[in-house]
Amino acid sequence: MKIDTVVRSIGGLQQEIVIGPHRLVADEPPENGGQDAGPSPFGLLTAALGA
Repeated sequence: MKIDTVVRSIGGLQQEIVIGPHRLVADEPPENGGQDAGPSPFGLLTAALGA
């Protein structure tokens, strides 16, 4: 089964990640210039490795 993954910028440092029917938002914390609207890209990477 093929599941497409799409990543697009939604403003500032925020990225929308769509994996099949799932939607995530990645963002940087305020001290790195983001708005903390979601996990950081590094946080998502470490979560993926843990999964």
